[in-house]
Amino acid sequence: MSFCSDIKAELTAIRVSRCCTSALTYGLLLFSRAFSIKKIAMQSETQDVVRLYSNLIERNYGAQVKITVGDSKNTNYRAEVPSEADRLKILASVDFGISDGKISHEFFNRACCEAAFVRGAFLACGQMSDPSVSYRVDFSVKNEALAYELREILARHSVAANISTRGKGFVVYIKRSEMIINLLALMGASARSLELIETTIMKDANNKTNRVFNCDGANIKKTIEASFKQRKAIEYLIKREMLQGLPQELIDAANLRLKYPEASLKELCKNSPDSITVSGLNHRLKKLIEIYNDLK
Repeated sequence: MSFCSDIKAELTAIRVSRCCTSALTYGLLLFSRAFSIKKIAMQSETQDVVRLYSNLIERNYGAQVKITVGDSKNTNYRAEVPSEADRLKILASVDFGISDGKISHEFFNRACCEAAFVRGAFLACGQMSDPSVSYRVDFSVKNEALAYELREILARHSVAANISTRGKGFVVYIKRSEMIINLLALMGASARSLELIETTIMKDANNKTNRVFNCDGANIKKTIEASFKQRKAIEYLIKREMLQGLPQELIDAANLRLKYPEASLKELCKNSPDSITVSGLNHRLKKLIEIYNDLK
């Protein structure tokens, strides 16, 4: 099973209070694969989701639901209401179509009912990537009005989402880790929310370590390259017997570099018998390179 399937299996196991049952069922119906007079159906790779969908429809509307399973290549589970009379009964009970397919808020008696509705929507059309790889939650919605209303409901519960188009449909998506944590908590997946917080902390720590390591690596490379250029210039001047004719401060800088070939400028200053700043030593070494370049 995928990471998303594991989360959906966990969400289906949440005990639903009596006041939230209708809202959860409504979310499952409204955001499933099909919800019209011609077809009421849902499809999921998670068996528990299809079972929950079927049980809620049968319990709330007395409608029959047919469950099928794909072949060995496509193991998705499908649930469908085959009777047109049952479909009409369900559609009439949720007043679907009268409000142009928009969300009917009469199902939200309390704040917990909105949370159950969002959970139903996620179970029906949501996808979540493994946070160890990337942060992303998608709600695939066919109706534009539904997409914008879902975003408003999420915003009321401190979950900021965006909307984009995908083919003929719309995607309500969340990419920020803190927003995904809020979403998981809203839907009732508290354990997963805490796991994501831990994952986020670990990823941030690793990223910081990598940045420091890369920065240190770049600094080491610069130190080695600079040392090589400086020693090349100094050795040339020694070979031409020209170093001793230079000012004493340049001679001291050259000897210091030859004595500590791998040291950084800061380390060279610490090892210098005379008090000198990093910028001062850097200026003297650069002067040796300039003399070398002029001679070359």
